[in-house]
Amino acid sequence: MSEQPPKNKSKIREGFLPGIIFPIIIFFVIYIVQYKEVSFWDYMQSMWQFQLMFKLLSLCVVPNLILFLYYFKQKKDMAARGVLMATFIYAFMVLISSIL
Repeated sequence: MSEQPPKNKSKIREGFLPGIIFPIIIFFVIYIVQYKEVSFWDYMQSMWQFQLMFKLLSLCVVPNLILFLYYFKQKKDMAARGVLMATFIYAFMVLISSIL
């Protein structure tokens, strides 16, 4: 007998995983569109040196709003909660980085 995860957990995961992955994809798209002539590692080092990494990451989370609204309109409340949870994780990362 294999144990199935509770339905709510799998629905939360349906929104959580895209909520985590979507900002990372946006981050790479920004790099490719604007800074493709610079190597990725040089780009990351300069972002870290000028303390812009988490500021840019916080802007990359904004499109999660579209994902959240999509799930909300589709009446997938648990998936929308998953997106919200992922967004809060990014928010806490930015908050902690600004404190340190």
